[in-house]
Parts: sequence; C-alpha cells; structure tokens
Amino acid sequence: MQPDTTPYHLLIDSRLAEMKPITLEELDRVEMLNRIDTKFVFHIKYLEQILQEITPHYYVLEIDGKRKFQYESLYFDTDDYLLYRFHHNGKFNRLKVRYRKYLDSGLCYFEVKYKVKGTRTDKRRIREDDIHHHLSTREMALIEHDYLDANSLKEKMAICFTRITLANSNFRERLTIDTDVLFDNFREKKTFPELVVAEVKSDKYSSGSPMIHALKKRHIDELPFSKYATAVAMLEDVKNNNFKPNFLKINRILHGNRT
Repeated sequence: MQPDTTPYHLLIDSRLAEMKPITLEELDRVEMLNRIDTKFVFHIKYLEQILQEITPHYYVLEIDGKRKFQYESLYFDTDDYLLYRFHHNGKFNRLKVRYRKYLDSGLCYFEVKYKVKGTRTDKRRIREDDIHHHLSTREMALIEHDYLDANSLKEKMAICFTRITLANSNFRERLTIDTDVLFDNFREKKTFPELVVAEVKSDKYSSGSPMIHALKKRHIDELPFSKYATAVAMLEDVKNNNFKPNFLKINRILHGNRT
C-alpha cells in the first residue's frame, strides 16, 4: 500500500500559489540546452518549507492556470543495455535516447541527451506528433556515437512524473522539481510518491543559488541521480554495483531520515 502524500501536496500547492508566475515564452530566456546539472534527492515533507524559503527568488511556470505538469518519457536502449552500462561504468561521453511527452499540452519531442565529460549536458530534439515504439530514420539521424548502432535501439523503460519548473529572478538559473516518480519496464512498476528529485540547471555551478543554499542548510547534499539508470538498475537483471549507494540513500529517505 502506497503512503498518502496528499497533505504534503496541499501544502506545496499553497506555496506555489504564492509565487510569481512566469510564462513559457519568458521561461525560454533561461532554457539552456547546453548546461551543467546539479541534482538533489530528498523526502517530500521538506519541499513545502523549501519553497517557502526560496519564494522571493524564483518565478514558477504557469500555463493555463496550472503550476504542476505531467510528464511521460519512453527510453530506448540495446538488448544488453549498452546506454545504461555507459552510465554505470562512468563513461565520460554517454547519451540517453528518449521520447518526452508533456501530457497537459500534448506536446511531444524525440530527444538525445549527451553527457560530455561528466557534467556538461548537450541536448538535441525534434518535435513529434506522439510517442512511437520504433525509431524513424529522421530520429536515428540525431544519434551520433562511435560505439552505438542506432538500429539496435528498442523501447526499454517508461518513466512518469509530475514536474514543477522555476526560474531564478535573475534568469541565470532554471530549476525543476519532480514528484510522484513511476518506473515501468512493461513487466513491473515501481512508484515513489515520497521522493523528490530536484535539479538546478545553469551555465555553471553556482554556490550562490538560493535553492542550493536552502538544500544545503537542511543537509541535503548533491546526489548524482539518473531516473533512467536508477529504473534499469532496480527493475532489470543488470550489474548495478555502482548504484547501490544511491539505493541505500533512497531507502533512508523513504524511511524518514532527513537526506
């Protein structure tokens, strides 16, 4: 039986309602397809107080009166999970291949995310009408990697979540906050209603970020975290030694420890 997180969400909604809104067009001013990402994972019970603290420093994305948005992603990999293994083994130049659909608007993109030298992320994407279960020639043309044959990619994992998007008032930082994460490998599902995955996206790591300051003050430390890699490591029969510290941390969070 999943825990009831409704009280947390009601408090979160009340805090979001107090924040100044930003439109999608204005948010594009801080859309960084070439960026550095800093991730944090923590229990949802801390989110409302964090939002209260950072409210003066951020705008919240609002579309048609909504400030939370539903996302669905479909990830592709080889039968032997080559892209997952790139991540697990710490390969500098690795990639993810996925569809991402914004369920509230119906917008859908095919995306290839390249991680360069461990911290820098470059993303290529094209608009699609919907999520498809096989890659087209046009989509495969976006995939460039010396050790990957794009023809070998197959759908492997669906991941759903709810996202809040914030922009720093100086427009130099973008922040995403994901809740209600669900992993689905089409045979088994895992849901994490109590988990929050926050990501600070900037041209460079900024210790002056109000969000990072609020997290550090609560002893919530940076945690390298990939939803896709975590989902595969949890649900598939693959080598996962390098992700076991993350599993331990997630278990501590879910059992009520601060971080």
